[in-house]
Amino acid sequence: MRVIGHLIPCNMEKIMRWIILLLWVGYASTLLADEAKSKEAQKSFWETYTSALRGDKVSQFNVGVIYERGIGVDQNQSMAAQWYQKAAEQGHVDAQYNLAIMYVSGRGVDQNTTAGMMWLASAAKSGDKESKKLLLEVIDGKYDKFAKPKLDKGVSITALRMKTVKDTVICDSAGECSPIKAHTTVTSKIKNGKYYKVSGVGGKNGWEAYEKEGWIEESSVEIQR
Repeated sequence: MRVIGHLIPCNMEKIMRWIILLLWVGYASTLLADEAKSKEAQKSFWETYTSALRGDKVSQFNVGVIYERGIGVDQNQSMAAQWYQKAAEQGHVDAQYNLAIMYVSGRGVDQNTTAGMMWLASAAKSGDKESKKLLLEVIDGKYDKFAKPKLDKGVSITALRMKTVKDTVICDSAGECSPIKAHTTVTSKIKNGKYYKVSGVGGKNGWEAYEKEGWIEESSVEIQR
C-alpha cells in the first residue's frame, strides 16, 4: 500500500477525514485568535476607561472617541460628549474641538452654538488652526441652518412651491434633522417663524405628499413663482 509523506494512507475516505480534521483545526485556531483579539480589545478599553476615571485627560479623550465611533462598544453620542467635556475642561485641545462640533450640531448634547464657540475659542487660543477656522465660520453663520428649531403647529399660509439650495436640512419638532438634496422641489402650506412645514416633495417618481413631519428654514429654499 502506497503512503503519502509516509504518514497518510492513500485511501480516499481516510484522506477526507484528514482534510476535515485540518480544516476544523484551522477554523478553531481562527476562533481562538479572534477571541484573543476581542479579549485584548476589552482589556485595552478597560485600562483606558480606568485611567480616564482617575482623571487622565488623554484617556478621557480616547474614551470619548471610543463611544463616538462605537469602537468595541455600543455607539453612544451622549457618553462621548460627557468624556470630551471632562478632557476639554482639563485643556485637551482635540477634546475641545470635538465637543464644540457636538454643541454646534446638537449631536449627543442640546444644540448650543454659544457653547460650541466657547470651546472653539479655547482651542484656538491654544494654537489649533482648525478650531480658529471653524470658529470664524460659526461666527459668520455658516452653521445656523443646522441648529435644531423649536417648532409647534405654525400658521396656515397660501401654498408655496420652493426649491432647496445647497446644505439644506429638514427637521422635525423634536429637533432631529437630516439632509435633503439641493434643487429638490417642495411645497408648504404652513409656516412657523422662519421655518416652512413641508407638505410635498417632487422627485423622479413624480409628486408625493410628505407624510412625515418636516420643517425647512426659509434661507434654505428659493420661492418658485
